[in-house]
Amino acid sequence: MKSILPVFLLILTAMLVGGCSFHSYHSAITEIEIPHYRKPDSLSMVDEGRSIASMIWQDYYRDNNLRALIDSAIQRNLTLYSSFLQMEKANSYIRKANSSFWPSVDIRLSQNEIQRDNPSYAFNQHGIGLSVSQWEIDLWGKLTSSKRASVANALRQEATMRGVKVKLIADVAMLYYRLIGLDTKLQATNDIIAKNQAYLNEQEKLIVRYNHERNKGKLRQSADELISRSSIAVEQAKAELYRAKAVKPDIQAQIFIAENAMNLLLSRESGEIPRTRIEDILTPELLTDTIHIGVPAELLHFRPDVMAAEYAVREAFHLKDAARSAFYPSLTLNASLGTEENLNTRWSDFSGTIVYNLFAGITQPLFNKGNLRHNKRLRDLESQQKLADYKQTVLGACMEVSNTLVYYQMNYLKITNIAKRYEALRKAFDYSRELYGKNTATYLDVLAAQSQLLQTRLEMSDAFVSYYSRRIELYKALGGGVL
Repeated sequence: MKSILPVFLLILTAMLVGGCSFHSYHSAITEIEIPHYRKPDSLSMVDEGRSIASMIWQDYYRDNNLRALIDSAIQRNLTLYSSFLQMEKANSYIRKANSSFWPSVDIRLSQNEIQRDNPSYAFNQHGIGLSVSQWEIDLWGKLTSSKRASVANALRQEATMRGVKVKLIADVAMLYYRLIGLDTKLQATNDIIAKNQAYLNEQEKLIVRYNHERNKGKLRQSADELISRSSIAVEQAKAELYRAKAVKPDIQAQIFIAENAMNLLLSRESGEIPRTRIEDILTPELLTDTIHIGVPAELLHFRPDVMAAEYAVREAFHLKDAARSAFYPSLTLNASLGTEENLNTRWSDFSGTIVYNLFAGITQPLFNKGNLRHNKRLRDLESQQKLADYKQTVLGACMEVSNTLVYYQMNYLKITNIAKRYEALRKAFDYSRELYGKNTATYLDVLAAQSQLLQTRLEMSDAFVSYYSRRIELYKALGGGVL
């Protein structure tokens, strides 16, 4: 026991000295002055109340069809699943880092037998034992720093997965509203085709009836005279009809491509994508809704990319600390305990000699081809780089919110004015049809009002998609989607 005592004293002293060498990460490393959101003075639909980023996506998106699609995408999307596996890989490195604190333990079973002509030189030895090897005591916090770096990496991967999830939710929502906009365009195109075709069919029937009446002597006016009077309106109706028919295939192709993109996000080949009509979404309440953007500092809590960048700074800090600790001595323990049986003793007889061994050694690195110094310098540069990347990410996040606010205001003003223009043109179209029915207006007046109404409806569809895209981008830019 006296021979073992110096070893334990050496270990205890080293642990006490090493305990003072740990470097803890502190938040002051990533302190940065976050600028205020730069936004237009006339933006009245936004305030700095509690940020919408604190809302889960189920509360922000209230369309049941959209909710079902987002939920399906979260469950099935392969990109999100791949990000989840990446996070699990990072967690496995934490378990590996934890195991580095423990020694290698082996069980030993041996049999040595030498037979010679002279029986007195016969040799027979066997034994069983337990050995502990390469048990490194964490004197200077090298193992602890490596473990903390693994934890920071796992948290960074988790934040990255959150970012993938936020992007997935936004992509599904944008495609959903794009499909609604395309449905609106297709419906408007089908309406213009149906109305012009009905007018042309009416004109053909009218000509047939006029010829029939004239053959009976009831009318003196010929069909040619009737055609000459309405030819401009007929040709204009044909032009509108063919223009709508030319536009329709392009809209159908865009719907097909958008549905394929949605199915890709849902990680399936095909499937029905139920969606709501634009009339049920584009309500006055929507256009008077106030969006709460919160204060810029909340980006640090909600933006996944900012969180990932901050964890990258933590990881680099601990890796740098581990590289620094590699210059100091390392204490390694080796021990073994077992039996050795000689000559004619049986395997079941453990009355032989008990053998134990305890060894502790300190290794001080002197020269390792400059690898330690190079590694420390590399980790220091990486730490500075990650800190610069973090600050740039924060500034970029603030700029993204600011830009999105400008686009949101532009699209808000655009869609409100187009909605008012559409309502005025709809009334003008109804009046023109009413006057045409009373023979106080020509069909050219109806066609003119109809053409403007169609064009405005298409513009409103585009404005609706842009407006909702900006709402989605603003929610995403603030870090909303996943708590």
